[in-house]
Amino acid sequence: MSTMQNYAAGKNARFSLTASQIKTTKQRWDDTFNALPKNQQSAINYGLQSAIAEFRRRNPNIKGTKDLKKQLAKAWTVKMSQVCIDDTMQRQLNIAWVLTLLNLFVGTKVIPIHVYQPDPNDELYLAWDGQHTLVLLWLICTQIFGEDPETFEIPVNVYASHMKAEMRSSFIVLNSDEGKKMLDMFDKIEQMIYGVRVDGSQNPLWEFVEQKQQIIEAHGLFLTSKKFGDDHMPGAISRMQEINKLQLDSLTWLCDYLVAVGAQHRAVEEKEIVMMAYFFERCRLAKLTLTQKQVFDIATVTKNNWGADFSHSSRFWARVSLAYTNWHSAHVQYGTPRCNKEPIHGYPFLAEQIKKDLKGFSKLSSNTSSEFMPAVTDLY
Repeated sequence: MSTMQNYAAGKNARFSLTASQIKTTKQRWDDTFNALPKNQQSAINYGLQSAIAEFRRRNPNIKGTKDLKKQLAKAWTVKMSQVCIDDTMQRQLNIAWVLTLLNLFVGTKVIPIHVYQPDPNDELYLAWDGQHTLVLLWLICTQIFGEDPETFEIPVNVYASHMKAEMRSSFIVLNSDEGKKMLDMFDKIEQMIYGVRVDGSQNPLWEFVEQKQQIIEAHGLFLTSKKFGDDHMPGAISRMQEINKLQLDSLTWLCDYLVAVGAQHRAVEEKEIVMMAYFFERCRLAKLTLTQKQVFDIATVTKNNWGADFSHSSRFWARVSLAYTNWHSAHVQYGTPRCNKEPIHGYPFLAEQIKKDLKGFSKLSSNTSSEFMPAVTDLY
């Protein structure tokens, strides 16, 4: 396995966990920070120093954790060192959001951290919601005041439940954008996968999403987000909208296609996944059952004609624009032709090109909400 493929395998390996992965707040910060590209680490270090300066400017009366504690909500308090983070119960740490919270820190906005106690005879508590708040307080304690987390008591809400699937469901529901970092589509997908693999959840939607993850990782690809700084890595898929829309068969065809055009060795380009996800979903709606060979033949068509490149400046869009201009002149005859580099105009061209070059696609409709239809002479 190449180094490039190893990266995708490493990213997917986190979903292989079947038990809680407990980490201290410092470990959570260090793991997240160390995984970032060097240029992002430098930016984070600069941002941290700026945030610390802004914290001191905005909170001149907070000289240490004793002063800080007076501003925090009165709840059950435990030593910070007693609260750890379960990797599989939380989204990935977003350091930039922590620095935003530090820049705008107000004690009364700190919500007690939601925790549960795996073993009533142990002093360890696991956070199931509030890791960004926990990391924020850890930064203030250690980086601003240079104090020991063993001596800093923080507010927590202790829940008696040990049902992780129930707590995970609450975690997804409770995270809104008012004072908290809202779960984006990637975060929700990640939580659903963990919910099935770690908690044994039988939620039908979560099981459906986990099946999608099986398909993606089997093809040497991985899901990520631009916020993690690895969306340029080989096999990276950073558009969740298409993953969310696709059914299992159309996702399988898409992944087969991406492998055929070399996406295990480069990141999946945005327009590429938009166009091909739309294409394969239209194949499914047309009740086509594609074989892997047919998908590979489609990849051959796109590679031979425009290098399988769907980026804005590619030969594909140049040819679509020409076909659209010619169609507009022949059928509209007024106004300026405006080709949209989206499926509305790209898909009719792609579908007609596939139908011209390959057999077995006659049932595939080329129509979109636009009336545009390329002339055969404008195809490759």
